[in-house]
Amino acid sequence: EMGITFTQESPDIDEKSIRHPDAKVLTVMIANAKADELVKQLKADPEKETILICSDQVIAFKDTIREKPVDAAQAREFLRSYREHPAVCVVGIAVVNLTTGKRVDGFATATQHFSNIPEEKIDYLIKQGDIMTCCGSFCIEHMPECLGKLEGEQSTVTGLTKSLTKQLIL
Repeated sequence: EMGITFTQESPDIDEKSIRHPDAKVLTVMIANAKADELVKQLKADPEKETILICSDQVIAFKDTIREKPVDAAQAREFLRSYREHPAVCVVGIAVVNLTTGKRVDGFATATQHFSNIPEEKIDYLIKQGDIMTCCGSFCIEHMPECLGKLEGEQSTVTGLTKSLTKQLIL
């Protein structure tokens, strides 16, 4: 979609060991920790510029940071709470040019408002399962009828802000 040929790697880091009370700082810290681990594993091709892009996402909700739900009860609690307050999606991105060693990072936010999320929809989403691997317990792809106003880029809500990624690559 962004015109970039890529391969996907998952670094083996303990994200829970990286903590900060500010969601913006936290996501950038985790994205950089992922980059640190992958830089150790990947080799730059001297014939071709190689760019490493690492990201992390959390949901800022009121005064808390939401990551992936620990169980179905927490997922249900998260989804119900969006009836009253929007989810602020925070994405941190670290970009490393493996050829030159240059590194830059940044963050983006988007606020997703929701209309009513019926209990039947919550039951379906939990049973379907994808929300259990998503920070804040929602995947907009599975609940378009429940979406309200979006403030910011949809790509921030889905996990990798296109405009910020392009800006950091350049």
